Amino acid sequence: MLKFFLIAALVPVLALAQTTPVRQCGNGAPLPASVIINDCTAMPCTLVDGAPVVAFAEGITSPVATASLNSFITVRLAGLQIPFPLPPELADACVAGTPPGTCPVAAGDSFDYTLDFAGQSLGMTGVTVQIEVGLTGDGGSQVTCVLFDAFIASN
Repeated sequence: MLKFFLIAALVPVLALAQTTPVRQCGNGAPLPASVIINDCTAMPCTLVDGAPVVAFAEGITSPVATASLNSFITVRLAGLQIPFPLPPELADACVAGTPPGTCPVAAGDSFDYTLDFAGQSLGMTGVTVQIEVGLTGDGGSQVTCVLFDAFIASN
């Protein structure tokens, strides 16, 4: 019985230890309850140029009602925005990334989102960039957004 209580006490601690420390984006969109990006637990995260990126956001609570969810990634280096378009099959988060039946979303609804991106080369390595990953709804309304720092390593 004591083992059960010990395990029950440690599971939340272990789960928290594996989250990625993220910040709120400048657009004011709310943060998810927790985020895990490629098992990163400290800033800057190390991402390999062109390698897959898997980001899991749990407990997103939408501040708006929306029929659609569109995902985006914004990369900045020294204040300059670097184009980083998502492939169409990943841009529609209602089709890819959220559990079936998530859309439409009512204001106050909570859901999870997974961005499983095969990778795209930024064409630069050895630099630290700021990355925003988020979801927008109808008319560009902000649903959620996280900001984190990443060191881009060569493959």
